[in-house]
Amino acid sequence: MTSHQIKFKMTPNKLGYLLLLPLFAWLGVVIAFPVFYGVYLSFFDVPYGIIKKFVFLENYVSIFSDLKFRIAFANSLIWTAGNITLQTAIGLGAALLLNKPIKGRDVCRAGILIPFIIPAFVTALVWRWMMEPDLGVFNAVLRQLHLIQKPIVPLVEYAMVTVIIENTWRFSPFAIIFILSALQTVPKDVVDAAKVDGAGNLQIFRHVTLPIISPFLSFMGLLAFFWNFNLFDLIWLTTAGGPGSMTETLPVLIYRRSFREFRMGEGAAISVFSFIFMVIVTTILYFLPKIRIGGEMK
Repeated sequence: MTSHQIKFKMTPNKLGYLLLLPLFAWLGVVIAFPVFYGVYLSFFDVPYGIIKKFVFLENYVSIFSDLKFRIAFANSLIWTAGNITLQTAIGLGAALLLNKPIKGRDVCRAGILIPFIIPAFVTALVWRWMMEPDLGVFNAVLRQLHLIQKPIVPLVEYAMVTVIIENTWRFSPFAIIFILSALQTVPKDVVDAAKVDGAGNLQIFRHVTLPIISPFLSFMGLLAFFWNFNLFDLIWLTTAGGPGSMTETLPVLIYRRSFREFRMGEGAAISVFSFIFMVIVTTILYFLPKIRIGGEMK
């Protein structure tokens, strides 16, 4: 080797960075570029996908003064809160039940995954048929039980509640499996010691099980927030945001504003607002437990 040649030693750290380069490149293409391009478009007038002129903050002023945007944002909050509450409650209750040595437990654990693996368009079509006022199963059962005199139309009269229940049915299996895996981390000897001390099931859950699985619940809640706040397909396939704007959330409004009304600058501005809102909520949810723990330590 001559004096002009440079020695290159492949250390474990360098090898690790080298192996991560394809991942970073992929993330840059599918995440970073769309985010920055969306921010870029939000400052322009973009009718029919053609960038015309720089308008600076006019798109943001337009959406914040738009009643449809405010309704969609409120609907997104209701939709997200309702889904997280139901999915967590059902997931926790079912996981506690499936964690006990009951007969048929393994079959139930496998069967609960079925709603989660069914495609969204199949779920939407089936639920639309079930809620059909004349031929649907929902009204047929209510008539058989003599609870109604005339058919009701859930996707019109109770549209938001109906799609929340539909989405909860679809995503609860994930919550059940996630919480069930968290329950496996609860030490059995600690539970047995609490029983010896005379603690009941409710006391064991409150003082032993819940503190141990609470980090898992927090992480699951964060994932549920992302998924539900950004969910588009199920709402669009079931109600298309209707009737009126009753189920029109921000993702539905973004699609309608960008690809139905062809005002892509405003659609990009709504996307940027959604991104900033999720970053703020994520930051709060991430640091809140640490602040709470720090306060208790003081």
